[in-house]
Amino acid sequence: MNNFTKNQKIFTIPNILSIIRILLIPVLFYLYLVVENKPIFTAVLATSYLSDLADGIIARKCNMISDLGKVLDPAADKLTQASMLICISLTHPQAWILLALLAIKEATMAISGFFAVKRTGVVSGAKWYGKACTVVLNLMFALMLLFEPDEWVFVALFIVCVACMIASAASYVWFFTMRYDEKAEKKED
Repeated sequence: MNNFTKNQKIFTIPNILSIIRILLIPVLFYLYLVVENKPIFTAVLATSYLSDLADGIIARKCNMISDLGKVLDPAADKLTQASMLICISLTHPQAWILLALLAIKEATMAISGFFAVKRTGVVSGAKWYGKACTVVLNLMFALMLLFEPDEWVFVALFIVCVACMIASAASYVWFFTMRYDEKAEKKED
């Protein structure tokens, strides 16, 4: 029996918080695109970001880490980031490049992670570099959305986002490759 079937915690506080974050995405779109109410949009976005921090803390402190949570939490992060990039691209069309890069990064990580899980039977949680990238991207996206910066500021934020995504993707691919190689070496011994 692999680790995923042994670890079936579904209705945990962290998982519920991740689901709430996913459910907040249409609300964020509505507030930003239809109502155009930046104070309420900011409050909902901050709530989403704070619940992301809370679910990780609760999962670790209360022993509520689950394989579902290891998948659901990053999925909520990436869906939120993608939705924020869609909003940003309405005023800065070059943001579609960031959205494409995010999609490529996530696809690369998902494929690498899939093969690592298939080989090792272990679902790995987020690493510090992934969490750092999420924080940086969330801050950059919030700045872009809330303050509508001048073009040179946008370009600087854009470059930071690109560098962060590339560094995070490369770090995860390296991690998954090393896990794959370590497991392969152990089986050969």
